[in-house]
Amino acid sequence: MKILFISHYKWPHVGGVEKHVYELSKRLKVKGNGIKVISEEDIKQPHIKFLGLIYVWFWMFRNRKLIEDADIVHCHDVFIWYLPFRFLYPKKPVYTTFHGWEGIWPIPWKNIFLKKLAAKLSWGSIAVGKYIEKYYGIKVNKIIYGGTLILHSIKVEIGKTSIVFVGRLEKDTGILGFLKWLNKNPKHVVDFVGDGVLREKCEKYGTIHGFTDPTPFYKQAKYCVPGGYLAALEASSYGCELKLFWNNKIKRDYWKMSPFIGKDVVAWAKKQTWNKLADEYLNLYNSI
Repeated sequence: MKILFISHYKWPHVGGVEKHVYELSKRLKVKGNGIKVISEEDIKQPHIKFLGLIYVWFWMFRNRKLIEDADIVHCHDVFIWYLPFRFLYPKKPVYTTFHGWEGIWPIPWKNIFLKKLAAKLSWGSIAVGKYIEKYYGIKVNKIIYGGTLILHSIKVEIGKTSIVFVGRLEKDTGILGFLKWLNKNPKHVVDFVGDGVLREKCEKYGTIHGFTDPTPFYKQAKYCVPGGYLAALEASSYGCELKLFWNNKIKRDYWKMSPFIGKDVVAWAKKQTWNKLADEYLNLYNSI
């Protein structure tokens, strides 16, 4: 099967969506599928409102053989890039994965409309998190949370108070709640694996390591404060205890409607491998 993934960015650009597409693509290839990923890197999209989108459509029309050659087209959040081709190739199977919200609360009506449109026009869809159905008023075929690289791991205890934050240093990750918590719990040694506009504030509480491989920090830390699902899944698979923070209603339900609140999170996380996730995608394609 030839699968065309369409994503805003792709690995090695750092981000949860990029890692998702990268790890998923590797497993799908092993299972005998051909994978092609196109992103802004290929399209060279100019960051100009409206004109940038028209440029994307023009580029994709010029390179429409990529669509014609694919058995499956799968959009990762950027269904709007594919919108004209949904009608140009009405029999071409197209799917969408909704990876999250846009970091703006309350959610702008335009963002809700675009997700509803993508869900309506897609042959099938996947949401990373149950909360997406609630806040965008859509129904998807599958709910997922990402993948891990390991089935079993060895937890290395170095310090009972060591704690790591993994994610963007931005308000929408709930990090300000974490910083307030640190004011009341100053005994913790904090490593921040990530970067963002709140870097200066975070420097008062620990060391900023930037966007780097968080694995060594998972092995050392007793606790992890994840900015998103993928960090929570990876940290749990290494046996870290999660501390979850939010600063608005949607981020609260982001966590409370997920398995990360329940019991036996570590055992569950270790089973959520990228190989299993690849099977979930293939099952979706074969069921419709």
